[in-house]
Amino acid sequence: MKLQAFRKLAPSATLLIFIAFVLSCNFDHSIDYDHGIDPVPYRIRGEVVFVNPPAPKFLVREVAFVAVKKLPPENFLTDVVFSDPLPIDTSSTRTEPDTIRFDIVADAGSYEAAGVLWRRVGGAWDIANILGLYTGSGQITPKRIDLTAEHPVEDSVSIIANWDLAKRDAIIEGDITFEDVWPPNTEIVAVAFYQNIPTLDLHYIGFLKGLDINIKKFVPTYHYRTAVSGGTYRFIAMFWFGKGSSLASIRAIGFHRCPTDSLRPKQVVVAPGETASDVDFNVRFSSLPAGVNFHKDGRDCSP
Repeated sequence: MKLQAFRKLAPSATLLIFIAFVLSCNFDHSIDYDHGIDPVPYRIRGEVVFVNPPAPKFLVREVAFVAVKKLPPENFLTDVVFSDPLPIDTSSTRTEPDTIRFDIVADAGSYEAAGVLWRRVGGAWDIANILGLYTGSGQITPKRIDLTAEHPVEDSVSIIANWDLAKRDAIIEGDITFEDVWPPNTEIVAVAFYQNIPTLDLHYIGFLKGLDINIKKFVPTYHYRTAVSGGTYRFIAMFWFGKGSSLASIRAIGFHRCPTDSLRPKQVVVAPGETASDVDFNVRFSSLPAGVNFHKDGRDCSP
């Protein structure tokens, strides 16, 4: 696959993402490992291809490969395995993809998703910091990994990791009010950030510039605080995904609105190093299955 295709796949894979990765470590750097002396012969091997120039060193402390048994994980120690920090090339002059091999020991069983996370300097691991997912050929959904006695090693895991998703130097925060009863089949809710207003459903993936999946479910209100790249965001919305649903069922169920036009998005401008506060909005689960309505002419309510 050409580099141009890699750059297109990474943001698309990231919207599905509705995946709660958090980390607990067990890693072996040896690629040529003798399974005959390994008391736990189950392993996951593969490579990560990092595309686009890396984020500044003052933002990124480390990067790791992660495999998750449950979505979301109920217990970080038993549901998740993750590697030691990957030896990434953080040179600002790098122009070609940076390919890194990994090899981790894992328990037998099924892993519902796998991917790459980054950790901020001075911060803890954050499940929202996804650089890329392991997906099936030509797909944008996570591909399951099964480790069994008959198939103890998965050795062809390939992930495209997009450094653009780590370039976040500003904060947007606000309060979300949930107006209706939560659907019992809710799997994930996420706040998405767009610099352009989506006018077609496929734009929900292609236009995505930031995502926060740390939203607590089944509560009446929630205060979010999300790291984003400094800039102008013309559409900030919450999306809903149900258990057993397909990609086609993902819906916007609330967005940051203009005070004078409830169907028009309101833009938010935040400079690098600054915080934009009071970016509030309401969510209506009663808008499902169609989702909330808004003007899709590409215009917000800015002067």
